[in-house]
Amino acid sequence: MFDTISAIILAGGRSSRMGTDKALLPLPDKPDITFVEHLASLLASTCHEVLLVARDPIQAADYAPVKSPNVRLLTDETPNIGPLMGLYSGLKAIHPSSTHALLVAVDMPFVQPTLISYLLAQPHNDALLIPLVDQVPQVLLAVYPRVTLPHIEARLREGRRDLRSLLTVCPVRYIEEAQLRTVDPHLRSFVNINTPEEFDLRSSE
Repeated sequence: MFDTISAIILAGGRSSRMGTDKALLPLPDKPDITFVEHLASLLASTCHEVLLVARDPIQAADYAPVKSPNVRLLTDETPNIGPLMGLYSGLKAIHPSSTHALLVAVDMPFVQPTLISYLLAQPHNDALLIPLVDQVPQVLLAVYPRVTLPHIEARLREGRRDLRSLLTVCPVRYIEEAQLRTVDPHLRSFVNINTPEEFDLRSSE
C-alpha cells in the first residue's frame, strides 16, 4: 500500500462512440464485473484511496453500487469540460496525506497490477510521470503530483480541456516503452475500449 498516492478513475466521459456507458461494460473475461468495479478494486488494493470521478450527479448515481474498500465517489466541479476537469476535481479532493495521484481512465480495463506497482514505486517529485507508447504520451494512465493544481487551473481558465496541454507547462518525466515492457510485455495496460467493435474484438481474445 502506497500511503502518499491516491488513485483517480476518470469516468466522466459521454461514451458517445460506444453508445452506452463504458464504465458499466462487463469485463471480457469476467462478465459479472464491470470495468469500473474491476478498476476500483484493483486500485484500492495498492493506493491510499480511490476517487471515482463522474461527470454529474445523474451519472454518479449509476456508480453508487460500486462497493470496494477506500473508494470515494465525486463529480466534476464543472460538468462537460473534459478529462482535464476530471483530473482537477480528483486532485483537489485527494486525502491531505497524499502528494500524488495515479490517474486511470475507466475505459482501460486491462491495466496490469505489475504496471501499477511499477509506476507507484518510481521516485515521485514535482514532475508528471508519463509513460510513452510508440512515443505517444499516455496521459490517461500516469502519475500527477498535487502541486500540478495551479497549472491545471490556469489551463482551464484558458479554455483547455485536454490533459496533454499540461505537458508544455509542467515538468515531466517520461518512462520509455522499453521500460514499460519489462513489467507489461504486451502493453495491455494501455489498451482502451472506445467502440462496440473494439469491445467485441477484446471479448473474443
